[in-house]
Amino acid sequence: MYLKKIFCIVILICLFMNLNAQTQIFSAYNLTHSGKSITLVISKTINNKHEFGGGIRFNINSLKHPDDQMNVYLKRLFATKPIHYFGIEGFYHISFFRKWKHVKPFAFYDLQATYSTTRSRVFLPVGYDSNGDELFKQYIIYRGPFVWIEQNIGLGFTANLFNNFFIYQKIGGGIALIIGYDKQIINKQNIFEWEFSPLINVGVGYRFEKKDKK
Repeated sequence: MYLKKIFCIVILICLFMNLNAQTQIFSAYNLTHSGKSITLVISKTINNKHEFGGGIRFNINSLKHPDDQMNVYLKRLFATKPIHYFGIEGFYHISFFRKWKHVKPFAFYDLQATYSTTRSRVFLPVGYDSNGDELFKQYIIYRGPFVWIEQNIGLGFTANLFNNFFIYQKIGGGIALIIGYDKQIINKQNIFEWEFSPLINVGVGYRFEKKDKK
């Protein structure tokens, strides 16, 4: 239900934006609280200042954990069904230093949502060897699925390359909301969690020529 509402908002933004605004399309490597993904988005810039955009993201499974801190959600998103691989992204950018010709810095608000399970690797003690050293066994635990809503603010920029191509980067932080129930989690009544969220988004795009009114 949450994903459907957010998806409808993104579609409405894309449909009703000013048709004469500058249009960009770009793809980026995306690193958030939930894990790694690739995004493909389209955006429109109005008055060379306000940019609205939205699109899809494709979640990337990773068997390797970035830490061994027994985290339940951080970088643990792991798709187990086709629907879990997909998410959506919507954002708003406001440019500053607009007189700069080749580099365009901006501040942003970014919202991403997806629906997926998690995969965790844990080591639990199972006994002792003949020397008295403690033995551990590895367990792989799947939880969820959960609705992930990641909201971030920060700074970014675009830099012109050639023939309307440009590089794109934004870095920020915010809050990740994780909504769902899993019987393996001790607090079984808690279906809502929040954690601090980072965002790194780096990619390349193409800027379509703006058509002037006749």
